[in-house]
Parts: sequence; structure tokens; C-alpha cells
Amino acid sequence: MMDFDETSASWANDFATALAREEQTTALRIAKQALDAAKDEQSKAAALGAVARAKLLSKELLQAQEAAEEAVQAAEKAKDSASQAAALRTAAKVYLAVFRLEDAMKAADASLENATKSGVRTAEAAALKTRAEVCLAKEKKQEASKVARQAAALFKECNETAGEAAALELVTRICLAMKKGVDAMRSANEVLALYQGTSEKEKEARATLLVAKTKQATGEAQEAKELAEKVVDMFDNANDLLLQGITLKQLANICFAGGDNIDGWSYAKEALMLFREVQHRHGEAAMLNQIANAHCETGVAEEAVHIAEESVTICRELNDRPQLGRALLAIADAHVAQIRFAKSDQQEQQLNWKSRLAGKEAMATFQMVGDRVGEAAALKTLATAFLNYGNAAEARARAKAAIEIAKDIGDKTMEGENLLLVAQSKLHENKDESARLARLAEKLLREAGASSAAKNAGDVFEFIYNYGKDEKTTQKKAAKAEPDVRTDVTVDVEEGKHRLAYFHGFTGRIIKAK
Repeated sequence: MMDFDETSASWANDFATALAREEQTTALRIAKQALDAAKDEQSKAAALGAVARAKLLSKELLQAQEAAEEAVQAAEKAKDSASQAAALRTAAKVYLAVFRLEDAMKAADASLENATKSGVRTAEAAALKTRAEVCLAKEKKQEASKVARQAAALFKECNETAGEAAALELVTRICLAMKKGVDAMRSANEVLALYQGTSEKEKEARATLLVAKTKQATGEAQEAKELAEKVVDMFDNANDLLLQGITLKQLANICFAGGDNIDGWSYAKEALMLFREVQHRHGEAAMLNQIANAHCETGVAEEAVHIAEESVTICRELNDRPQLGRALLAIADAHVAQIRFAKSDQQEQQLNWKSRLAGKEAMATFQMVGDRVGEAAALKTLATAFLNYGNAAEARARAKAAIEIAKDIGDKTMEGENLLLVAQSKLHENKDESARLARLAEKLLREAGASSAAKNAGDVFEFIYNYGKDEKTTQKKAAKAEPDVRTDVTVDVEEGKHRLAYFHGFTGRIIKAK
């Protein structure tokens, strides 16, 4: 995402460049050096704000929050309105990342108040943009659109191209959220027009990528792919391997989202090679995680485990906890995927144990960094593993915990998927309640726009609704026959079906057979 920062400190340009190039280690080093060199509260506030933004980039959300709040305190001591506006703006962004939306709005409002008081027009525009971001997160889309456009207009009055581009990029996101594809394309093209024909080729490339992403979001997958390929060529011609790798990573995402898995694989692997060539270890770990997840989704779960384990090694060396959590979660998901193909009960139990082991560490890691989305994903994986293991109570507890997080952060897809797990956990206790919850999960998923997941939730509902009917017919037939070995075998097979019923609904929609 494009951003604007009016900080005039000597280190600001190098810091902004490091952020744009996703060099989180470099960004954090610059920020900490600035903090060590700070001689007054105003300089300290600016440096602490930079630390918060670097931590935000690396997804160390609790540490980002701590630094942002310290920046606000330092700015208050400095008694400088512009400094307070900047610190509060950073705090608002951090609160958004940890889903503290009311605190984010308070910080954004206070930032705008201080910016207006300072008389610095660019600071006021930046505060307006941040307020628009909060409005979007709070689903106040009309207000978000209005405020973001105000920010863009004010930046334009100040001849601040970077700020105008950042505000227009936000307008694009808001239009997409409002399902206004034509307006989204218009604002994305406005961003591109700001840099076309200028000497700022890197910014032109980023603007072109924004247009590509917008096309992908509006269903023009092929055009999006072609535009993104042009961006890759632009960085290739400039011999900038790092930005080429970052663009390839995003191009892979565009391909995967458009259903073009073959090209997606190719671009992901090329990005991985470039990150390795420039020794961008954080980028390497991120790509390994993406490739591992893609392997799991396409049914090559065993290979996914090996790739994710390679990422785990890198993350432990770098102490990159957010990426470590994602790598561990990929391993847990891959082990769950393999259970369907277990050749013996012993192998099934071993895979289930490995899944729960990795899932628990992933959950603890996400909790340490404050990543609630990751925590909920880990809880869902654990619930699935426990359900397959036959421990309905533990599965239900994990799924309910994930539902609470989903409600807090307003994620209906996450809520629906976990509610479906709760429904399955109640199959033997209360079939009617199980069916009711499955139907509710289907409704939530449809409201969230997750049509494929909703369809599978409907399949689970049908399975639950019809569950036991065939069994009663079988039992009636068995009662007429003399008990023998074959009857015992039938009962064993039926019990196996009951236990696997837990796993049926969830894995059926995310795992494809090899």
C-alpha cells in the first residue's frame, strides 16, 4: 500500500525506501538509530513512530502498539501539534491492525484536530486519509469515500504528489469494497497518471501494479496478469532484483486468485530464487510459506511439510515470529490434509498428533505477536484435528474461541467456517442442533460472499440431516439375521463412518485429492 510521511528528519528518506522495499530489518535499524540519536521529545516521537511502522511491516503487532503509544506520549511532552498529529496517525494505523477500531477512530480524530491546529496542510491531509482508513474498517464506506477524496484534493492543493497518490490508492480500495469497479479503475488510473512520463520510474511501476491488482479484483484476470508482467520487466530492466522479486510475489498472488495455478507456481518459484539471490531472508521465508500453502491446497501435502519446515528453520534463525507462526500453521494444515490418505490407524494418529503439535505452537506464536487473524486460523486447524481425532469437546472449544475472534474483528467467513465445525462436533449429541448450526454457517458464508464455502456448508447440512437414516435401515435388516462375524464387521465399518463424519465436511472443501 502506498503511504505518505511528511517527516523531514535526515533519516526519513532512507527509512521510507526501506519500508517500500519490504526491508524490515533495515527499516527497524534506521528507526532505532534515530531513537538513540534523539535529543528532544519531538525527535524521540518521530523515531518511535518509525519503530512502530517498522514493527507493523514485520507484523510484530504488540511491539508496534507499544512503540506507537510511546510516540504519542513523547509528542505530548514536546507540546508540538504537528508531532502529535503524526504520532496519533501512526497509533491509529496500529490500532487498525490489532482491530481496536474505536481506539483507532479516537486516535484519527485527535490526529486531525492537532493537524488542523498546527496549520500544516499536508499534515491535515494525511490525518484525513487515516480517518478514511478507519471509516473503511468500520464499514462506513460512504464516509470513507468522502473523506479520502477530501484528502486527495487537499494533497493536490499542496502539490504533494506522493500524498495525492496515497489518498487515491485508498479511494480505489474503498470503491472496490463498495463494488464500484468502474470508479475503482478510474482512481487507480489517476494514480498511474501522476507518475507516467516522470523520472520516478519506481513509483510508476508501483502505480501500474495498483492498476493490475484493481483489474484482478474486478474480474479482468488476464489483463491484470499482463500489466503485472510489465512491472516485472520494468524492474528487470533497471536490474533491481529485490523489487523484481516483490513484484513477482504479487504477480503470483494475482495468478492464484485468478485460478491460474500453473503460472502462479512459476512466478512464486522465480520470486523465491530472486529473494535468495539478494539474500532477502524474510522474503525467502514468506515465499516458502506461500508455496507450502499452495502445495497443500492442490493436494501435495507431504511436499508442503518439507517446504514449510525449511521456512521454520529460516524464521528461527531470524527470530521472525510472525512468519514462523505462518510456517507452523502451514505444517499443521498439511498434516491434517494427509490424514485422509493415511494407510493405517497408527499413521493417522501420528499425523494428527503432529498437526496438533504444530498448530499449538503456531497459536502461541500468533498470540505473542498479537496476530488475531493468525490465532483464529490456528484455532480452526486445531479444531479440525481434534474433530478428526474424535475429541468433540476440545474441537468445539477451539472452534468457539475462533468464532469469538471472528466476531471481534468482523470476519463472517471465519465465523461461518468455525461455526460449521461446532455443528459437526454436536452431531452425536444433538442432531437437530447440529443441522441448525450448519444451516446458520451456510447463511453466514453466503453473506460473506464465500460462495464455494457456503456450498460445501450446504453439503455438510445435507449430510447431517440425512445422517442415521441409512443406519436405521441397516439395523432393521441386521435384526432379521443371525449375529455373526459379518454383522460385527458392519458395525465396525459404520462406527468408522461416524468418526470420519466429523472430518468430512471441513476437509472436503479445502483439500483436493492428489
